[in-house]
Amino acid sequence: MSSKVKVALIVMALVIGVAVPVVGQELAGGPAVVEAVPAMADVPGLVEVLTMLAQGLGVGAVLAFLFENIGWFQRLEGKAKWWVVFGFSLGLPLLAQIALEFVPADVWAMLEPYWKALAAGFLAWVGSQVAHLWQKAQRARAG
Repeated sequence: MSSKVKVALIVMALVIGVAVPVVGQELAGGPAVVEAVPAMADVPGLVEVLTMLAQGLGVGAVLAFLFENIGWFQRLEGKAKWWVVFGFSLGLPLLAQIALEFVPADVWAMLEPYWKALAAGFLAWVGSQVAHLWQKAQRARAG
């Protein structure tokens, strides 16, 4: 995979982890403040992420990130890719809304600490990828 594609994937991951929660906060009327390194409490909650997905926020970023790394999707022809993306673009918000409506609140509360740990780990991975690409570019420039 080329470095340009990797950078694009990392940017998409950052959009999911940072920009989408900020947009969601702005839409909810809250402050849109982003710290350089989010603390565990700043990681968007599971219900918050599902709410944003149900509203269509971040669906494109999630799909771009996933489909760039899924082999079966890469092997599809152009029109088939179009239909898969179309289906997931409609399906993810719908499934998120169904989950929000029918899963009891105590289940979300039970899953929340595990979601926060998973999301924090994902953000740590994104940070490691950004640092790796930056260091690689610096070594390439140095000679």
